[in-house]
Amino acid sequence: MMNREQKLAVGDWVRGKTKQGELIHGFVENVDSTGSTVHVYVVNSDNDMTLGKVVATRASWVEAMAKTSLIGEEQVYDLIDLALATKDREWFMELSAMAASWKKNEKAGKNRSAEQRHVRNRLGTSAIWE
Repeated sequence: MMNREQKLAVGDWVRGKTKQGELIHGFVENVDSTGSTVHVYVVNSDNDMTLGKVVATRASWVEAMAKTSLIGEEQVYDLIDLALATKDREWFMELSAMAASWKKNEKAGKNRSAEQRHVRNRLGTSAIWE
């Protein structure tokens, strides 16, 4: 599954399997000194008993997931739940600030949309002022 040259680090999001064949998705909590075994905090699995637990598995049985910086509002709330579950105060504060700024921008957008409404028709958009 994993490219041999690829090194996993603490905090990397991974997906793979355990020695029991369970499919797991989570983040790396620890990597042994040789890099052959990783401890993964499981956030999703086909075995509900594994959810929320740390499992050890071979590094070759997991692969790092692509990093993305595009986070939507729904994902932020899921990540806030995860930060609370892992008791990561710093990450929680960062995500909460992000959610609060989106709420602030959303309120400002609603105020602007109350001032101006657009009607969409076959010919395009027409502004209607209240």
